[in-house]
Amino acid sequence: MLAGTVGVLASAPGQTNGVSPFTESLIKALGLSRVDLSLAYMLGTIGSSLLLTRAGKLYDRYGARRIAPAAAVVLALALLALSACDQIAAAVNAWVPHLGARRSSLVVVTLGFFALRFSGQGVLTMVSYNMIMKWFDRHRGLVTAITGMFIAPGFSAAPLVLSKIVTAVGWRETWQMMAVLIGVGFSLFAWLFFRESAEACGLVADGPWRDRSLGARKPHAETRHQFTLAEARRCPTFWVFSLGLSLFGFVMTGFTFHVASIFENAGLTAAAGFAIFLPGAIISVILRPLVGWLADRIPLKYLMMAMLIALIMVATTLSVLGPRWTLVLLVVGNGVCFSMMGTLYAITWPNFFGRTHLGAISGFNSALCVFFSALAPWMFGQCLAATGSYAVIEVTCAGVAAVLVVFSTRADDPQGEGGWAREEGKRKA
Repeated sequence: MLAGTVGVLASAPGQTNGVSPFTESLIKALGLSRVDLSLAYMLGTIGSSLLLTRAGKLYDRYGARRIAPAAAVVLALALLALSACDQIAAAVNAWVPHLGARRSSLVVVTLGFFALRFSGQGVLTMVSYNMIMKWFDRHRGLVTAITGMFIAPGFSAAPLVLSKIVTAVGWRETWQMMAVLIGVGFSLFAWLFFRESAEACGLVADGPWRDRSLGARKPHAETRHQFTLAEARRCPTFWVFSLGLSLFGFVMTGFTFHVASIFENAGLTAAAGFAIFLPGAIISVILRPLVGWLADRIPLKYLMMAMLIALIMVATTLSVLGPRWTLVLLVVGNGVCFSMMGTLYAITWPNFFGRTHLGAISGFNSALCVFFSALAPWMFGQCLAATGSYAVIEVTCAGVAAVLVVFSTRADDPQGEGGWAREEGKRKA
């Protein structure tokens, strides 16, 4: 649990929270517009999403101990490349002059974002969460509550902390320091402490050491149907949860990527925008134990509905941002959303579909989440360019969330009474 939590935190440079403090510096260094940079971020992230299902299958085959260090090394190389992206773009422009300075910059930063998002937001996050979930069964909700008490404030504090470091030492140096910490420090840490599952170490999920001569207790998860990716995709519940988590990624990525612009457009300061993440993280940390406790006791569809309702509050509040009460609602909605999302992202797939094909199933969901999060910065930027504000896209997101709330009422456990697995088993029998 501790090792996996460190792994998720190490993915922060590849998350939008870790990229947003560098956007203004990149715009200036590369000579690109905000829409150009959003387009590069979108293309790089979409490219990474196309490979995540395959990465999940590789995780199923080779395990966390091999995949996590490899992802950390790729993330470190991406950070080093991005720290010199304007110099690399100038070299590309000199080598292929007919490409032009703008196109050279776009190509270079797109490739950098691709490597950053694939290794950080995609593979490292997925592997770390999946490793934790494979070690637990009945207590997954409790475990996600504990990990969330570290992950939520870590991610939420990242924009504020990194923006201060960028101001103090420079954006290049900040990325270079993170590259060393992750490429050397974390990759070694993952090799030493990551382990695939309890069973691989002679243990039983949720249980103490068992003497094999007396017979090991079977984990509860093994008595449930182990879905393949194809079977999971035939379940309506899979799509409700995948689209709900993807919408969360879309809204939060668009908001986080353009946070400075959104707040300045509302007559507030960029610093005020970065500052809202920390109190939101505090709310998330306070709620995580309750959410984790509930996840072990009530149907997960109710947590999904709560997350979507909080997402509606965030999206509508952003469209009228300005007065103090809107900031309070934004902080509360942000905290509630992250407390729910962190739990649902981790436990939904092993709880509903089993652990045997967890990498493939969670990898496909990650691909969807990354794909939609890729569209967000560009679509938010286009909305601003076309209408002069972000209100249209924010209200649209609230409407989509409301539709998903309705569908969530029928998103039951596929393995429960009347669920997909039970009905399919009866049909085959």
